[in-house]
Parts: sequence; structure tokens; C-alpha cells
Amino acid sequence: MSEPDSLKWTLRFKNHNVTILLLVSPTQSFDSIKEELLKALKIRGITELNGQTVPENPAEIEFGVPLDRNNLEKGWEKLKPTTGEAGNGMNKQPLRGRKPIITGPVGAGLKDSQALAFRFRKPGEDEDEDDLGIGFDDPGWDVMIAKYDAEDDE
Repeated sequence: MSEPDSLKWTLRFKNHNVTILLLVSPTQSFDSIKEELLKALKIRGITELNGQTVPENPAEIEFGVPLDRNNLEKGWEKLKPTTGEAGNGMNKQPLRGRKPIITGPVGAGLKDSQALAFRFRKPGEDEDEDDLGIGFDDPGWDVMIAKYDAEDDE
């Protein structure tokens, strides 16, 4: 049996009643994670999830993060990975030699074993947002959370 790689994270990708576990690098780009997720779906012969066709293009996958990572039932919001340059944010002009912020799981503030929602949308299907950043055309996240009810055992 191989030893676990402490430099890898397990992320749980959820859509409807399906959960896919992927082992990823904390610094891996979200574009390559989308490619791995799409590959995992295709390897298992999944062509449709709850009426939505699995796309051929990984760019058509969107990720959502839980509003409360300890209570997934509170809902999800679209993952907006950070981009830019490292620093304290106080500098208005870019400095040479400054490292870009990681646009992967670490840069987005994710943790090992965290759940992420995923959905399929065409890149041009951006929802209209008001001044508060509320997307009125957002279709939401189709994620079913398993529940255990003690009354079911009786």
C-alpha cells in the first residue's frame, strides 16, 4: 500500500446526489482541477447529472463554496478565485519581482477535505448582478446533503 502524500489535499465535489473525491495539490490551478473532474466523470461513464449533460469543455464547469463550511445546508456561493500580486494590497502600482497570488485551493482560502459544489454553465452565461453583487439569474446550486435522522432507526 502506498504512503499518503501530505502535499496533496482531498476535495469533495458535489452535484445533486453525486460526490466525487479528487486528490489535488493545494497550489494546483482551478483550470487543471476542472480538467481532472471532467476526466473523472467521463471515466465512470457519467454523461448526465440530474438532467444536465456533462460538457466536453472544462471551462463550462463552475465551482461553488459553502457559505458555512461546517453546515453545507446554509447554501453555496460562486467561487471567485483571487488573482493579482502578493503584497499587503496597499500599493497602487505593481512592483517588479512580486509573486502572483496562487489561484488554486490555497489562494481561494480552501482547506483539505472541503466540499465544493459544481455545476455546468456556458462561459457566456454570466448572470446579471446588481450593485450589491447579487445575481438575479443565478440558477443556484443543485446539491443534496445526506441527513441522518435518529427516528429512522426505531
